[in-house]
Amino acid sequence: MEIKYNRSLSGVPENQQQQPLRRITKTYIENRDPVRRNLTMLYNEDTQQINKSMLSSNNDLRRKMLNQDRVKRSLNQDVLEDKENVPQHKGITTKLYTLPQELQNITIKPKFDHTIQENKNLQKYYTDEIFFYLKEQEKKSTPQEFLKIHSIPSNLRAKMIDWMVEVLCSYKCTDQTFFVAVRTLDFYFAKNEKQLEVSDLHLCGVTSMFIAAKYEEIHPMKLSVVYEKIAHKKLTTDQIKKKESEILQTIGFDLVGGTLFDLYNLILTNCFIESKLLEKNYKYLKKLCLYLAKMVLYDYEICGKNNYTLLSAALIFVAFKIVEQLETTFNADSQIKDVADIIQVDQDQLVEVAAKILNLAKNFEKHFPNLENLKKFNGFQLEDDEQ
Repeated sequence: MEIKYNRSLSGVPENQQQQPLRRITKTYIENRDPVRRNLTMLYNEDTQQINKSMLSSNNDLRRKMLNQDRVKRSLNQDVLEDKENVPQHKGITTKLYTLPQELQNITIKPKFDHTIQENKNLQKYYTDEIFFYLKEQEKKSTPQEFLKIHSIPSNLRAKMIDWMVEVLCSYKCTDQTFFVAVRTLDFYFAKNEKQLEVSDLHLCGVTSMFIAAKYEEIHPMKLSVVYEKIAHKKLTTDQIKKKESEILQTIGFDLVGGTLFDLYNLILTNCFIESKLLEKNYKYLKKLCLYLAKMVLYDYEICGKNNYTLLSAALIFVAFKIVEQLETTFNADSQIKDVADIIQVDQDQLVEVAAKILNLAKNFEKHFPNLENLKKFNGFQLEDDEQ
């Protein structure tokens, strides 16, 4: 079968004879394309010019180096020849210039240093604003009546608080981490509408410490440490992560509210108690307040029915009464009256809650037998501070 090839489809006229194939080379393309040819010529000219300039610059650099060597040799030779003829100058006198009297009186203040002491002084200027802001937020940020709908007894919760003291102190966590952990736990109980059982307490306590450590500590506890060392592998990592998400969603991610630790420290700063006591007695007062604040959180009847501001003022009053026996010039009654006026709490109610706290302090072992971690990790005596 004969196949006819239509040359018109290839773009070549039918009447044109077939020409032999040419070898396509770079030169051929350049000759056919004037733009490419011109660019090639410009490129070659630029390359030659660059090579010439580089060669000339190298020559100039070499020439400068030779001139420098020649100058050095000539200078050394001149020094050797004229060394003996160098004139001997007499002692040179310098004229001292003094600043005008107006400039001498100017004192340059040192740069502000963000040290702990500077931060304490800075805190004093904003104590009022911080305290009263936390007091305004207290109604929605302080957990109250948090065990009302749950099946968790108050004595088991106190046992959990005691264990949290041991865990967080053993892992060198700050005191604020403990108070945030307890507030998170109680806040979750208060906000959770689903009834919780005793079996939920361990997981809730572990997860609350995990959340507080991540929020407060510079180097928080890792999940692997919580799983192996704290939960002793009785809780899985998935359970802890799931409970963490549930707690945060239930409390609305509200970890910013003031704790009992925050409020009693702000009250002491706001009322300038440090300036009214000897240094060692003020340190003793701070330790007393910390011990009483942790102790108060054991008792559901006290911490579950009073806000943090009232509890802070009441435990400070108890601490005042103890420090009053050490420093006779310090009047606890007049000082607590000033505190009540400044923080705007009812004085009669304050005294009533303070009496309950004092009774708890005297009978703590009777109310909570076998719970010794508070005394073990936060117990102290006056002699310890003096040493």
